[in-house]
Amino acid sequence: MTQDLLEPAKAERARKSGLVIWMEGCGAGVLLMLRYAWPHLSPLHTDLYHRMLPMNAVYGAVAIDLVAVCLMCVGVFWLLDRLDPQGKTLAWAVVAAALFTQAWAFFVGQGYINVHLIKPVWLALVCFGIGVALWFLRRAWYRGAVKMLRGGLALLGICIVWMLPQLTYMAAHAEPHDVRQFARVVPAARQPQRRIVWILFDELSQDQTFDHRQPGMSLPQLDRFRSQSVMFSDVQPAGYFTELVLPSLLWGHVATAERSDLSGNLSVKSAGRWQHYQAGETLFADAQRGGWSTGLAGWYNPYCRTYGAYLDWCGWSMRWSEIPGKYRQGESLWWNANAPLMRAEATLTGRRNPTPLMVENHTEDYRDLMQWSHALIDDGKIGFVFLHLPLPHPGGFYDRKTGQIGVRGSYLDNLALTDRTLGQLMEWISQTPLASQTTVIVCSDHSWRVPLWSRTSAWTKEDEKASGGRFDPRPVLMVHFPEETAPAVVGEPFAAIREHDLVESLLRGAMTPEQLTNWARTVSR
Repeated sequence: MTQDLLEPAKAERARKSGLVIWMEGCGAGVLLMLRYAWPHLSPLHTDLYHRMLPMNAVYGAVAIDLVAVCLMCVGVFWLLDRLDPQGKTLAWAVVAAALFTQAWAFFVGQGYINVHLIKPVWLALVCFGIGVALWFLRRAWYRGAVKMLRGGLALLGICIVWMLPQLTYMAAHAEPHDVRQFARVVPAARQPQRRIVWILFDELSQDQTFDHRQPGMSLPQLDRFRSQSVMFSDVQPAGYFTELVLPSLLWGHVATAERSDLSGNLSVKSAGRWQHYQAGETLFADAQRGGWSTGLAGWYNPYCRTYGAYLDWCGWSMRWSEIPGKYRQGESLWWNANAPLMRAEATLTGRRNPTPLMVENHTEDYRDLMQWSHALIDDGKIGFVFLHLPLPHPGGFYDRKTGQIGVRGSYLDNLALTDRTLGQLMEWISQTPLASQTTVIVCSDHSWRVPLWSRTSAWTKEDEKASGGRFDPRPVLMVHFPEETAPAVVGEPFAAIREHDLVESLLRGAMTPEQLTNWARTVSR
């Protein structure tokens, strides 16, 4: 009779033990997949906003991989629990080292840890070494650490309850189909008599370009442009991140945060409150209302989706930032579900591309944008032209000594390519019928963000030497008027957000260098 009473109790303990193992396995799976899943699960959906939609196959693949990894981890924890339920063996130290390494990878991906200070293999060895030390010296402490690890994983495993349904919903949700490039017919009434070409070089530093140029750096095209333009030498940036600065400059209000819905529609935080981004109140919409035709070739931000209703010509490229896990838009669900395995196979077999993928993608973005820039400049029907180019934005993809594109380089290498690119753009502009009626603006969204890039693998010894670990926040702003041959300088602090007002003034009517300098000094005061 006693045995009959004990049997249900044993069954209940076994059931609870099985449930705990499932939760521990799911917790481990969530931790292993966090760096791949979090960019899509983040409530702000900023990664989604910057991608070429649709991304449904990617979300579905992440969901499949999450389930597969969780099931694998459940099997591992079931086996460990059967062989070592008391947590006495060093197998748990191996598990802890693997999981902590993956947690490290997640925090590095989010920018919280300096990749140069902590390498994955070091972290794994340190974690395992601590486990071995505890196992030899304080066996009771070791068992307590194992219990804490398992308890934490069981709590983390609860996250699967919301992560998997959300990924499944995103995989099934109908997303828009973005286009990379389009051109519309421009009515005769909006064909220009004069032009504005606004060139934005991403991450171009006033300090590195002009004020404290590195020895041996030759930038003849930038020097020539400066010698024939009004230069603002003390521009106060509108922000630190491209995704916020560009919407701010085009809209005329400072955006301090961004988020997106599942269809890629942008909302921004401005003046302390969230609101839908008003593309109809930006410079492109104002230009069209003023009778201008508008064209854009841009990088990173989804220009054709966000501003497409107010553009006659648009091209947008953003390959530079790969999706964590090597997932890809445009590939099938099955291909994406196997993407992490293909990456692991390439690593184990040594079949790795000697050229980093970021370098290849950066190069392709640059080539696309230069092709579109040429087409836009040559299209005399487009009066207001905006070009956002991926230079000299790290990581380096140019060698200034050999002139080769598509190889790893430094910020200074990209700066040299920026100079070469400006010369090419100005040559194309000079060959157009409206060259003598074209105002050219050269600026940057922000300066070289030394604190950001010094924590990444894109940082080079030359970057360290050139920067000296110092961050100068000033971006570049120069304006060249038709037939202008002499330099002028606005030395007063100038808020970059005022570039919106500057372009608005140019859209309303032509200006002279003297009028611009007087206006800028009035605004600065």
